[in-house]
Amino acid sequence: MSGIKVLDIVKPFASLIPEVELPYDKILFDEKMVYTIGVAVIYLLSFIPINGVIPSKIADPFYWLRLPFASEAGTLLEFGVLPVVTSAFFWQILSGFKIIKVNFNNIQDRENFQSLQKISAILLAVFYASILAVAGYFQPIDAFAHSDVYTTSIWSNLLIISQLGTVTGIVALMVEILEKGYGFGPGVMVCIAATTSTKLSGSLFGFLTNTITSQSEGTVIQLFRSIFSGSITSSIYNLFTRSEETNLTQIYLVIIALAAVAYLQNFRMDVSIKSAKVRSMMSSYPIRFLYCGALPILFAYTILYNVNIVAFAFTEIFGGLPLLAKWELDPLTNSTYELTSGFLYFLSPSQAGCCFILTVIRFVSFSLFITVLSTLFGRFWFNMSGSNGKDLAKQFKDQDIVVVGHRDATVAKELNKLISSASLTGSFALGAIISIIEATGVPKGFVAGVSVGVLSGLTLLEQIMTDYQQTGATNSQFAQVFGTN
Repeated sequence: MSGIKVLDIVKPFASLIPEVELPYDKILFDEKMVYTIGVAVIYLLSFIPINGVIPSKIADPFYWLRLPFASEAGTLLEFGVLPVVTSAFFWQILSGFKIIKVNFNNIQDRENFQSLQKISAILLAVFYASILAVAGYFQPIDAFAHSDVYTTSIWSNLLIISQLGTVTGIVALMVEILEKGYGFGPGVMVCIAATTSTKLSGSLFGFLTNTITSQSEGTVIQLFRSIFSGSITSSIYNLFTRSEETNLTQIYLVIIALAAVAYLQNFRMDVSIKSAKVRSMMSSYPIRFLYCGALPILFAYTILYNVNIVAFAFTEIFGGLPLLAKWELDPLTNSTYELTSGFLYFLSPSQAGCCFILTVIRFVSFSLFITVLSTLFGRFWFNMSGSNGKDLAKQFKDQDIVVVGHRDATVAKELNKLISSASLTGSFALGAIISIIEATGVPKGFVAGVSVGVLSGLTLLEQIMTDYQQTGATNSQFAQVFGTN
């Protein structure tokens, strides 16, 4: 199959999209750190309300999908990195299966491919913002009870759509800055890791007080407040069961998940390597069990998030599609929608439901869905992303590195066996652990989000340390952080 030359179509539009130029000079380690931290800070500062929207008065049907994508309802990061991630996955998969032709060795093709991803991300954000605006998602909840009084003008909706489209374009450019060598990437992982760390620290030690429940955001802070209160037993029980803020049950589940992920992260197969030119001691190249990192879970949740947005919008626009999904407003908080029936109910960790049997079926179906998608991702992604045995063998050859005990002709084959096994089994194990915990409905996306964030952070940390050691940045201002003078 010759494939479709989609890149020829995007060429006329590429000049209209802002692009980050490749660095002319080598970027120093300290400069990369500054760029990386700068992108993370700018992203976190973008969690401000959309002009014309009151975040506290809209109900969120996607709350359990948000944390892995660093998004927050009613803010400029309503979609977070979802459009960028969706676009990247979509076009990378099409190019990996040769449905579209992309020569990544050609600079022009690479630039057009990146432009295609940015344009797709912006269009996707505009599309989602449009259908959600038409569906009334951005309206205050009390407006639905007085729909004859409250009306949203077309100009208000256009303002919301333009804001979300513009911010998605800015996020795509920030991601591109890091991925073109100015900082440490992937850029999406920086945004996710930064948001997850702030969310986790806030859930543990946040001092902000919920005006409705008069409880602290942080579970540890609320725990100390409960100890010094009059009714310790009831207060501590509430800490394990509260739904308005993160509770202790969710924290314990996160600890269990992170312990399992950390345990699996330490499994690796060391490949003995040595320099072909310089006589020296042998070293090892690690192939980790979680070879794909957080990407399998991120891929599975990407599909769920996209499907849920479209389904919710169409359900509201067309007055209900019960076979597809049915959302009901949570009567306790009035801040979220819960899936209660329909096809998507069985692909969600919602605790709401009509009977015990359907709840059990939902538990099994959700777990299987995430696990199967994660496993399929691990089966094919390493070949599509340029990280298979052949690519690694070429990298070794370019660096004059040989694999001990193997001829050059057999290195790629042997590496591919190790990589394919690690990618497949690691993705399966990660998907099974996260999906089973999330399927209980208790974590509400917290376990999946924190796991993706921690794995993203570990990937970034490994890249930072590798760069630090290779460049010998002994004069770096960050030397004390890494334990050197």
